[in-house]
Amino acid sequence: MIVFCLGEVLVDCAGNSCFPGGAPANAAYYAAVLGQRAEIVSRVGDDTAGRKLTEWLGSHSVGTRFLQKDPNQATGSVNVLPGPRYEIAAPAAWDFIERTDAASVGLGKAGALVFGTLAQRQPVSRGTIRAMVETACAAGVPALCDLNLRAPFFDEETILWSLRHCDVLKLNREELDIVSGLLGAAGARADLFAGLLREFGIARGVLTEGEEGALICEDGRVSRHAAEAATDVADTIGAGDAFTAVLAVALARRVPLSAAAAPAAALAAFVVSQPGATPAIPSELAARIRAF
Repeated sequence: MIVFCLGEVLVDCAGNSCFPGGAPANAAYYAAVLGQRAEIVSRVGDDTAGRKLTEWLGSHSVGTRFLQKDPNQATGSVNVLPGPRYEIAAPAAWDFIERTDAASVGLGKAGALVFGTLAQRQPVSRGTIRAMVETACAAGVPALCDLNLRAPFFDEETILWSLRHCDVLKLNREELDIVSGLLGAAGARADLFAGLLREFGIARGVLTEGEEGALICEDGRVSRHAAEAATDVADTIGAGDAFTAVLAVALARRVPLSAAAAPAAALAAFVVSQPGATPAIPSELAARIRAF
């Protein structure tokens, strides 16, 4: 089974260092590290950055047959500031992901689809993402929405559409606060999380809470799972995407999300101990996580 990751692929720049990035691309990278077949559906520019990203993805076993090349728009980039805060270039090549029959056919045989809200900021990619999510739903492929809210590139309509069209929802506590505010909901975080899933008929969900661990809703029950402490923290870039990747692999392999919580936490803890969104993963850690 293949995990399809749909959305932005770009270059993250923090200080004097630049790294491959984009939440879906990061998730595809980590899924491949865990031995899962992964494809990225995105678009890069016909430029040096685009060629380097394509080569980097391929060298890490991420399928690039659905990675398009844009002759007019530059490859996306993000300036990562302390906080972290993100200055996201717009427009970028990944704003113009086109629909293709080949990607739709491939998706019908996938084990899971990962999507978010950021790549829905412009009409072309928005239409492609929504068509592919609907194709996944029609084919019975689980659609995992990692909200990944990045101001100012989200709005109420995009959030609500995404909530209505996912089988599994992943969000963090800050995103839960934003969504709860849009819905006029208040209360304890666990109650807001469970209520959000009920409101939109989402069967399974994951709320990540940093050092407090994660809440997982599955089979009508909410359970808490501990975080794994990082020995040192370099930055938090990519940790959420690593967590998402483990969830996507669990979906593709029909493993309960609760069984994926500990390995997801272990991978996220390692990522925050390293600079950049996609550090090399030690073979012993990858083997430990794959064991789930």
